[in-house]
Amino acid sequence: MHSLRLALPRIVRAIPSSSALVRAPLGVILRQNSCLLHQRQDSATSMRMLCSKTAPPTSAQDAAKHTKDDNLGDRVYYGSLTPQIRAVKVFSLATSIGGIVAQPILLEQASKVGGMPMIVAVCGFAGFFTFVTPILLHLVTKRYITDLHYDPSKQQYTATTITFFLQREKTAFKIEDVTVPEVGGLFTTFLVKNKAFFVDPQLFPDPTHYIKIMGYDKPIDFKFEEARQTSNSEEKEKQHR
Repeated sequence: MHSLRLALPRIVRAIPSSSALVRAPLGVILRQNSCLLHQRQDSATSMRMLCSKTAPPTSAQDAAKHTKDDNLGDRVYYGSLTPQIRAVKVFSLATSIGGIVAQPILLEQASKVGGMPMIVAVCGFAGFFTFVTPILLHLVTKRYITDLHYDPSKQQYTATTITFFLQREKTAFKIEDVTVPEVGGLFTTFLVKNKAFFVDPQLFPDPTHYIKIMGYDKPIDFKFEEARQTSNSEEKEKQHR
């Protein structure tokens, strides 16, 4: 008992010192945990900022809608045959230029081989591929719209076509300028000031523009009044007879 009395104060004195030793590493651990939490919060906020940024358009419709030309507005139509038409016209013009350059040589060789009949045959064959083919190709492809832009502020469309010498020709028009023929001609969808154009309805990302251009949003005119006038005129003619 005497030994316990002597040892008890020593144990009591040792308890606060041990608790201080225990508290010190706990504080360090808490500080480390708080640092880790702050790091996780910073990483989470950075991820949210990255996710909140607008992603670029992935679909073809969004790309076409966001594509803009110089002061022309949004592109609402793109002809899928544009690269093929351009390549064919380049090949045709190249062969025409080659035929014009090689024509004197061909005429000289033809005169040596067969005389006048051979010259006529060579001139006809070379002239067809030199002059007739590019003209026929241009008559067919000059109506094909490669790009169609729409400016909502002006409510104006701008159609782009390819000229004979592969230049981009732009034609601006409004809905009031469009005339849809009752009987569509060859490669003709609608007319703008007596100028024919051709488009593919399936290539419009937003079919609303095609509906407006063709006038399908307007009420249908069944032409009852004209039929009445013609019937009345026929009746009057019968009465006079």
